[in-house]
Amino acid sequence: MAHPSISALWTGSLPRLNAAHLQRPRLSKALLEADCHLRLLCAPAGSGKSALLSECLQQCPSDTLCTHLNLRGQSLGCDGFVMQLATALCAPSNDLKGIRQQLKQPLQPMWLVLDDYPHLPDTSLDEMLNELIQSSSPRIYWWLASRRRPALPLTRLLLEGDLFELGRTELSFNEQELNELLRLNGQSWFHQEVADLLSRSQGWCSGVRLHLLRHASSPMPYDQTDPRLLEYLRYEVLDELPDSWKEALYTLAQFPVFDQPFCEQLFGIGIGAQRLEQLKTCGLFIEPAEQQQTMYRVQTSLATVLASQLPKEKATLIFSQACQWYIAQNNVRMALRSALKAEQPDIAADLLQRLTGDAVLQGRSLAQVIEWRGELNEDLLTSTPRLLLLNAWALMLCGRLDEAQDYADQLSRFLPQPDACNQRELIAQWKALTGNLAFHSGAADRARELLGEAIEELSERAWSQRLFSCALRHEQALIEGRLDDAQALNRAAIKQARQHGSLAIESVMALGHVKLLEIRGELLRAETLLKHLYTELTQAWGNEPSPMRGRVQLRRAALLLQQGRYQEAENAFIAGQEECRQCDDHATLWGYLGLAELDALKGDFNSAFLRIVEAERLMQYHHINEAMYQGLVVWAKARIWLTQGRFVQVERAVSALPDSIIHFSPYGTPELHLRLALVQLQARLANGAVEEAMAHLNELHSRILREGRRTLACEVGLSLAEALLENNKPTQARHMLLDSLAMARQIGLASVERAFVQRNPTLICWSEELNGADSVTSELLSRRELDVLKLIAQGHSNQQIAELLFISLHTVKTHAQRVNFKLGVKRRTHAVVRAKALGLT
Repeated sequence: MAHPSISALWTGSLPRLNAAHLQRPRLSKALLEADCHLRLLCAPAGSGKSALLSECLQQCPSDTLCTHLNLRGQSLGCDGFVMQLATALCAPSNDLKGIRQQLKQPLQPMWLVLDDYPHLPDTSLDEMLNELIQSSSPRIYWWLASRRRPALPLTRLLLEGDLFELGRTELSFNEQELNELLRLNGQSWFHQEVADLLSRSQGWCSGVRLHLLRHASSPMPYDQTDPRLLEYLRYEVLDELPDSWKEALYTLAQFPVFDQPFCEQLFGIGIGAQRLEQLKTCGLFIEPAEQQQTMYRVQTSLATVLASQLPKEKATLIFSQACQWYIAQNNVRMALRSALKAEQPDIAADLLQRLTGDAVLQGRSLAQVIEWRGELNEDLLTSTPRLLLLNAWALMLCGRLDEAQDYADQLSRFLPQPDACNQRELIAQWKALTGNLAFHSGAADRARELLGEAIEELSERAWSQRLFSCALRHEQALIEGRLDDAQALNRAAIKQARQHGSLAIESVMALGHVKLLEIRGELLRAETLLKHLYTELTQAWGNEPSPMRGRVQLRRAALLLQQGRYQEAENAFIAGQEECRQCDDHATLWGYLGLAELDALKGDFNSAFLRIVEAERLMQYHHINEAMYQGLVVWAKARIWLTQGRFVQVERAVSALPDSIIHFSPYGTPELHLRLALVQLQARLANGAVEEAMAHLNELHSRILREGRRTLACEVGLSLAEALLENNKPTQARHMLLDSLAMARQIGLASVERAFVQRNPTLICWSEELNGADSVTSELLSRRELDVLKLIAQGHSNQQIAELLFISLHTVKTHAQRVNFKLGVKRRTHAVVRAKALGLT
């Protein structure tokens, strides 16, 4: 195709662009450069099809005749279409034969543009259009914009290279375009505000523009109840639909997903499948549910406003039918939701009891259980032990420990049980629940005792509660530095979760294993595991937001941040934070704190502290127990204060924490107590308490090395190097610095090194000794450790090495243990393999 120019010859009306039009070169360029017979823009109303056509038509080549025909979506029939086409082409006659002849032998290249193709199905018209496209000259380039997918042989055209198509997904605004649109409107939003609007609106062009018209002065969340949105839909779409179609659309908008059998249940056998096909064919906002080929949904940016148009009495009846269907399909979550919508609380309470412990971790189940509690009478919620337990577990998993404890205490009302078996089971359930609550409240000793007893006493029916308790035993092992015990506990729990087919609890344990790998410095293995886990969760559950998938993304973001991959980390923090936010998961806190750290790295301290304040506010708003977040918040603030040189503030804030928090690591952050100790010692060192800080840092470093915490050992080692230098011990400081930096580089802790350089730039001269790969490997192990490793590689026993090097057997074992730790391995053979890979032997 010739290079585009605006001096083309026109027939028909030239479409105009309004003053606020946003140029979209990513789409117009793709359309203009496509070398094909048919360009198809197929998407629902409000997707920006006509505007994009206009943008392209203004760049029509100068040697090309451009014929534009706006069909206005009207039902024309074949005769009406032929008449309009003949007029637009300036054909000598209004018959189909003359049009065919003109299209077969055009005098010059032509763009034939059909805008807003008829909205309702017309088989005869589609067949005529297909015949005209197939028989027309290769010099005729067809452009077609349509809400519905016309009955053309599109697959064959695509295979033959004669079709280029853009759909709703491609036509939706992306982040760059939305930022440009805001700039044209004289606005500037934060990244999170832009991402939130894109997520909620799905980038739907008309929805975004209507939202910006209403909120031109300041950012506000996307509002699906905006009256102008309904007014737009009525004018553009709804008023021309048959009443039965509108009612079907309003009905389906009540449900997050649906398929053909479900529609048959709602609308009747035969009618349901037909109605679904009609709505799909006409582009009435029905789209495939992601990852589920046979499932559909109403476009989420419009579902709420469309659902609101169904009269309440009809909605109640529909939900009653849906509840029966979901019960028959054993879909407890959706059955329960439908029962509540149908105003059937007794059925809802009965269904609530059927939710197993692992089911509440799938999708938005946990948030929904909390929502559903508000729709049921309190007497109903406390009427059975199962309901008490479910509510207590749900509240505990949400971080609302005091409320959960109230429900746990009420279990005593159901004692004694009718028989000894049920009595033992209920007491074991109470122990599991109370042990979990004790752990999250920081009562480690009580938690250890109760969890141990619960794991032994719970029956097979309560396998999910037992595995939740195992997860906390694993977490306790990580906190206490018993990493080998933690690994053994984790493997056993994963095996049991797989036996029960519980992907949710298996994911809980997989995240625990990731944390173990991170502690040991195996960041790349941890990241690989997280990628696989995210894919597995998405394939199993689709793209429904879930706390498990949100936590996977947040965990990966933290790993990326440590490796210095800051843009990737920011994207992952935002995605994970949004997913957890949609599920009301308190792990959203991790997203706020991670983004705050990234802000601080950029020097934007105001934004960093604003994020932390917002995180605290969110925790308080959701009534999260302070023990679960207060230490994390202080740690995040302290790290920023250290960067700013506000050392007194750090000491004051950490010292003000109660012992129950300063010595406690909440679930998911098993090293927090050690990291709080580290920032406190870094502040004391900076405030001049050198000898005291050095002594404590040395003790902390020894403990961490002994426990195998390689990642944290790098940070503590660098601070110890600073303390040694301040204490006038430059030789020891240099060795400690080089050892710690070498290990940090081997692990890939770019952020640790960056923070160290910012904190103490005077020591950068020593770090330059590690710039070459040879220096890194030579400094990773001491000379004596290298000697021991080389003799191990030659097959010598510990006793033989002691004799050859004239050192004690105990010293050989100590060197060997340090070699294993620094290389991140457990066995002598693995150390040799790792050393060869690094070029140490």
